[in-house]
Amino acid sequence: MEPDVLLKRYSVGDRDFAGVRLRHANLSRSVLTGIDLSRADLTEAALQSTNLQGADLRGAILSGVNLSQADLRGADLRGVILISADLRWVSLRKANLTGADLTRANLANADLSEANLTGAQLSEAILRDANLTLTDLTLAELERANLTRANLTEAYLRGADLADAVLRESQLLQANLRGANLSATNLQQANLERAILIGANLRRARLEEANLREVTFKEANLRHACLDNAKLVGADLRGVSLAQALLRKADLSSAILIGANLMGANLSGADLRGANLIEAILTGASLNGVDLSAVDMSEAILPDGYLAE
Repeated sequence: MEPDVLLKRYSVGDRDFAGVRLRHANLSRSVLTGIDLSRADLTEAALQSTNLQGADLRGAILSGVNLSQADLRGADLRGVILISADLRWVSLRKANLTGADLTRANLANADLSEANLTGAQLSEAILRDANLTLTDLTLAELERANLTRANLTEAYLRGADLADAVLRESQLLQANLRGANLSATNLQQANLERAILIGANLRRARLEEANLREVTFKEANLRHACLDNAKLVGADLRGVSLAQALLRKADLSSAILIGANLMGANLSGADLRGANLIEAILTGASLNGVDLSAVDMSEAILPDGYLAE
């Protein structure tokens, strides 16, 4: 179908364009609210600044499409294919992107607040400065994605895969990352205050200078993670593995480390005032410059291998 035919039919009230073929079509700046383009082929189409509020794009093929600055608020994009699409500054607020394929898509500065991205594929996607507040990313694939400075406040990322992703300076305040894979993820200077990371995999993660106040890390894996200068005030680290982790000058005041594994960890210069290290394992750990006078270390295994009284 030619773009002018579609626009003419739309202008007289037709909304059903399911399954149409519009490869390379130019529909930029068009108003197509409520249109049905489910299963349509819009490969490499030009849709920048197009108004597609409430549109039905279920199962549509939009690979390589230009949707920069488009309005897709409340649109249905379940199962849509948006591989390598240009989605910069797009509005997808409250859109349904369940199972969508956004591999290598550029979503820089996009508004995805309150959107549903359950099971979405976002590997290597660019989400710099994107708004993902209250977004549902349950089981989403975000390996190697760039989320620098993204706002993920209260986002739901349970079971999401963020391996090797970049979340430097991102906002993850009260985000739910239970069981998420964050291995080798860059979270330097990120704000995760009061986030939930129960059972998460943070092996070799970069968390230098991150705000981790009151984070629940219970049963998480932080082996070989770097937490130098991180703020872990009041964090729940019960049963966490911090073996070989770097915690130099980290603030662990009032942190709960009951039963934590700190074998070979470097805590030089860390603040442990009021911390609870009951039954913690500190074999081979470095505690240079650490004041332990206000630390509860009952039955902890000390760096020299002896059991604390």
